[in-house]
Amino acid sequence: MKNTFRSTRLVALALASIFSIPLFAADDTKPVVEQISKNVFQIGLVRMDKAARTVRFPAKICMTDGWIEYLVVTEKGKTHESLLLTAAQPQHIQVAMILLNAKGLNSRPFPEKHTEPIPGEQVEVQIFWKDEKEKSARAESFIENVTAKAPMTKGPFVFNGSRIQEGQFIAQRDGSILSLITDQDALFNNPRPGRENDENWKVLAKGLPPLNTAVIVEFRLPPLPKPVEKSQ
Repeated sequence: MKNTFRSTRLVALALASIFSIPLFAADDTKPVVEQISKNVFQIGLVRMDKAARTVRFPAKICMTDGWIEYLVVTEKGKTHESLLLTAAQPQHIQVAMILLNAKGLNSRPFPEKHTEPIPGEQVEVQIFWKDEKEKSARAESFIENVTAKAPMTKGPFVFNGSRIQEGQFIAQRDGSILSLITDQDALFNNPRPGRENDENWKVLAKGLPPLNTAVIVEFRLPPLPKPVEKSQ
């Protein structure tokens, strides 16, 4: 049975204040969070699992060759330079991440130098799809580091969260969800060296599903630390 879960604008604004990350702009439609089961919630096309600490949404393979600047965008984004295309709303993804206590920049400035680490929450990114059987792979396994002439190094991406500017939630406006090059307005960024070069990343086709294949994108946060037991 589905239940509406904290869907009011007042609650959302309170969360935004707590975590110092905007949830939506004043002119956006407030997100409705529906409870699917004890730990699973739906926000538009985005499904959030509190126990697993995952955020999932549908997408499709948008490119199988060429240079890319983004891993995931919406139709408003740079679809000609992104591996994946989704109809999920950036605003809904940001809400899901905040409900999982992801901190993002948390009022810290986005670094001006590419050598500086990007503040935010680390997330593992996995892609799931069906062929003759269910398959999955880390997102970075489909990206080539041109400078290194090797696959992108295995490791997390960073949730930094987007911002509101002149009444607009920029990730929603630009359709930028996960960027491989430095983009302070994308929800997620690539923390690896080479992110300053927009010609450093290419599609790595080995093992990649065909063009337009339906996939599920998963962002997974690290487990929460176990509470310290008080000594009696």
